[in-house]
Amino acid sequence: MLKKLIVPAISMTGVALSGCATQQPTSYPSFTPASVGQTTTTTRFAQKINTVFVIVDASNSKNDTHDAHGISKFDVEKQFLNRFNKTLPSNVRLATGIRNFGMGGCLGWSTTQLVKDIAPHSTSQFQAGLDAMECASGGSPMESALAAAQTDLDKATGTTALLIVADGHRISGDALVEAQALQDKFGDKLCIYSVWVGNEDEQDGQFLLQEMSNIAGCGSSESVTDLKSSASVAKFVEGMLFTSTAIAYRAPVITSSDSDGDGVDDVNDKCPKTPAGAKVNSQGCWSFNEVEFGFNTSTIKPEYASLFDNAIQILKLNPSMTIQVEGHTDSQGPAAYNKALSAKRAQAVKDLLVENGISADRLSVKGFGESLPLATNDTPEGRAENRRVTYTVTHW
Repeated sequence: MLKKLIVPAISMTGVALSGCATQQPTSYPSFTPASVGQTTTTTRFAQKINTVFVIVDASNSKNDTHDAHGISKFDVEKQFLNRFNKTLPSNVRLATGIRNFGMGGCLGWSTTQLVKDIAPHSTSQFQAGLDAMECASGGSPMESALAAAQTDLDKATGTTALLIVADGHRISGDALVEAQALQDKFGDKLCIYSVWVGNEDEQDGQFLLQEMSNIAGCGSSESVTDLKSSASVAKFVEGMLFTSTAIAYRAPVITSSDSDGDGVDDVNDKCPKTPAGAKVNSQGCWSFNEVEFGFNTSTIKPEYASLFDNAIQILKLNPSMTIQVEGHTDSQGPAAYNKALSAKRAQAVKDLLVENGISADRLSVKGFGESLPLATNDTPEGRAENRRVTYTVTHW
């Protein structure tokens, strides 16, 4: 009768130590990852980490509820790592591995267990590693996992990011000793990152995890409550895997073009297709404003006659060309008077051209008065520029 009672007792003890009998499979909410490490016009990214090795806290305290999520801390850890796994970019060469720590049946009755050996990253294999961790039990011998990691990381190439996901609560100071041993062995080839999965009354664990990064001199510590969204996880992964460099802004180079060769860029040329050799004003129009007409007169003084040589020469070189001679004034005086005066002055220019051998039927006349100023009429210089005669080609 005694033997019959002993066997059930031992069986119940095994269930209590393992914790597996009551642990439900972790559910993973839908998650769409954001892209990481994508070079833009303002930022350039370069890969700095070649291996990510994850150490997961699978001790009994992970069965406690995480206050901010309302589920067990163990499920919170695995859900975060699921988001992390999905966010790791597929276009970079990366190796990953997973080790956990705890005690009891959930870890095969050891204090630490290599869940996934270091190998080229595979999203499905990483998730299989998460699924293989079915429960959490026992104490928190993080130092055992860190000590074992010294051998695990011998397989890593390049620089390694050691990612610790834990609450850090009730962790022995020996864990810091082992973190220092890792740093001593791997030096600047090791960065330590951590994600704290603890409650408000366990903040001592958060400080311990931060100290791990301080020992390595490279890495950072975050709270899992800050790593829920696609953007926040992407930022965490990006900061872990890449260095970023701001790209200096370079103003676009505008290539100047002067299609008609008049010395005024096309973008500023108000009179495109000016005849070759034509004398133009600041806006690229065949024009001159050096002639000073007397007050209330359209007579061209003899000393200004040579100013029309340019127009005469071009018209003689292009016998089929016809032009419109256009007169302009400044705004001094009544508008109607100025318009009539500008027409008279344009006619005076036509008459001079005819006197120099240009057929009258190749020349038309129009006065615009003050309606088309080139510059301000508020200054003497501006008014002088507005008093002008221009030529517009009407036929080549």
